[in-house]
Amino acid sequence: MPDGELTEHEALALWCDQLPSLREMAARTGATARLERDIGRVRDSGSALRACRKWLPDDVSGATRSWSGESGTPFVALPGRQEVRRTGVGAYVCPTDACTRRSGRDPQGHPPTCAVLGTAMRVAG
Repeated sequence: MPDGELTEHEALALWCDQLPSLREMAARTGATARLERDIGRVRDSGSALRACRKWLPDDVSGATRSWSGESGTPFVALPGRQEVRRTGVGAYVCPTDACTRRSGRDPQGHPPTCAVLGTAMRVAG
């Protein structure tokens, strides 16, 4: 991830959006404890940009760093810059307005959750 591409605000949205898949990857590769430490740092106002640089794809090819040598699934676009799939009621935003993430309900109609804070996102309005 080249320097200067993301602001801290955008990085927090990306971090929140990617945490579920990062947790799956960490469980498969034995890096869960390391990831949870970085999640805690971000939750305690640490740099989301630094965490994204560490855990998310470095380049456009989508190769994700991994301590086991496996490659993860790359992200396609920044959250909020792609069309929000709407099932049920409208779009949802960060519960504390700390980031720019926008999301819709999942296919079963459940509202999205902020992966950083572990709380429900709020209806955009």
